[in-house]
Amino acid sequence: MELLRNQDRLNAINQFMEELEQKNHTLTKNQIYYKYESYLKDITPMDIFYLPWYQNDTLLSIDEIKETAGKFVNVFYHGLIEQQPKSYDSILFKMYLKENSLIEEHLNKIKPFFKESLLKVHKDEIYQHLILCYEFEKKYIKKEMILFSYLEKKLPTTKPFEVLWSLHDDARLTLKKLLKLLESDTIDIKEVIITIGEYYGLVYGINNKEELILFPVANMILTDHEKELIYEENKEYGYVFVKEDTTKTKQPIISNLSKGFISTKTGSLTISQFDAIMTAIPIDITYVDNMDRVLYFNDRIQRHFPRNPSIIGRLVKHCHPPKSVHIVEKIMDAFKKGEKEIAEFWITFNETFLYITYYAVLNDNKEYMGTLEVSQDVTRIRELTGEQKLLDWK
Repeated sequence: MELLRNQDRLNAINQFMEELEQKNHTLTKNQIYYKYESYLKDITPMDIFYLPWYQNDTLLSIDEIKETAGKFVNVFYHGLIEQQPKSYDSILFKMYLKENSLIEEHLNKIKPFFKESLLKVHKDEIYQHLILCYEFEKKYIKKEMILFSYLEKKLPTTKPFEVLWSLHDDARLTLKKLLKLLESDTIDIKEVIITIGEYYGLVYGINNKEELILFPVANMILTDHEKELIYEENKEYGYVFVKEDTTKTKQPIISNLSKGFISTKTGSLTISQFDAIMTAIPIDITYVDNMDRVLYFNDRIQRHFPRNPSIIGRLVKHCHPPKSVHIVEKIMDAFKKGEKEIAEFWITFNETFLYITYYAVLNDNKEYMGTLEVSQDVTRIRELTGEQKLLDWK
C-alpha cells in the first residue's frame, strides 16, 4: 500500500489554503487557484489526512475547519473524483453507497414542494417525509462508533473524523429545528425554506465528503478481514432504508469463557457468571484506563448510548461528540489530580430521564487507575412514592 506522501504537493496545497483564506488578497481567488492548479489536480483523498490544516495539533477549532470544509472539498473535487475507485469489491462499501443513494432518493421526493406557494399546501406531507429522516441516525452512529474507530488507529490525524461527527450533530439539530418550525400553528415560510436548505446542504455535504474522501481512504487502508468485521458490527444498527436482511451473524462463544475465575475478597465468580451479571445489571458501564483508553463496557441489549466492540482500545475522547469532549477531559483531568472523585449529570434523552455518573477508580493507595462511566434510566424511580413491602407482580 503506497502511503508515501508527495511533500511538495502537500506544502503547496497547504499554502493555497492559507492564501485563499487571507483577508486581504493581492490576487483574485481565480488567480490563486490557477497558481496552484497543477498541485490541486493531483490531490488524493489520503492527502487530506496529511495536510497541516487537519492535523491534531492544528490551531484551528472544529467550527473554523467546518466553515471552510465544504468550500475546499469543492475546490479539490476534480482531483479527488479522479482518485475515486471505479467500484468497490467489499460489500461494506457497496452498502454504504447504497445507503447514501437511498438517502438522496428520499430527500429528492419532496424537493418540488420547497417553494413558498406550495409549502403550506404540502406541509403535512413534507413533515411526515422529514420525520423519516430520523432514520439517518443509523448511518451517523455506524460511522462514529465503528468505522472511525478502526481508521483512527491507522491514520496520522483524527481531525477529519471530528469534523464529520460535528457535521452529523449539525444535521441532527437542524432536523429537529425544522420539524419544530413545521409543528408551529403560524409557520414562518421563509425561515422554513432557509432551514430546509441548510438541512439538505448538510446531508448532501456529508455524503459528498464520504464518497470523495472517507470511503476511498477506508477502502485503501482496511484489510478484507477488517471490512468484514465492520460490516458485521454495522448490522447492529442496520442501513438506512435498506430492506434486505442484515441480521447480525452470531459471534462464536469464546471457548474458555467458562474456565476462568474472578476472585476477590468479597467472593468468586466464573467469567461466564460475571459476564451474565454485567449483561443483566440495569445500568450501562464503561471503564476507561489511566491512559484514557476504553477497556470495557457491559453488553446490555437496551443501551442508552451506542457501544461496539471496535471501541475497545479507543481513546475515550473519540467516543464523544466534539462539542462535549472538553467536559470529559476536564473530568478525567480532575480525577487524575485527585481534585474530584465523582461527576454527576442528569438529562432527558429520547424521553428517558438518565442519571449519568463518572467515578474515579482508585487503588488501595488512592492512585488513579481510570474512570468508570455509569448511566441509568431513573424515569420510574423518580415517580415512586410511599412504600411497597409486599411482592406485587401484577
